[in-house]
Amino acid sequence: MSPRQPRPSDSRRATTRTPAPPETSQPGPGPAAERLAYSVNEAARLTGLSRDLLYDEMRRGNLSYVKVGRRRVITRQHLQQFLGLAS
Repeated sequence: MSPRQPRPSDSRRATTRTPAPPETSQPGPGPAAERLAYSVNEAARLTGLSRDLLYDEMRRGNLSYVKVGRRRVITRQHLQQFLGLAS
């Protein structure tokens, strides 16, 4: 029996891939702050509040949202109202 020769594909497995930056992997037309509505995760990221807190406030009726299918979407207006930034 002869020793096993490495296949060319074996050498490619050793390389690591760098993930795409978050800005390019998010869908949407432009900066997140100018969107009309946000997912709960996006709203949490924008405000610095936790997802759990946002879900609790929605459950209590303090943060309004729109139901799209099974998703909860928080409009920019509802988020501004909740944060006391509405003009």
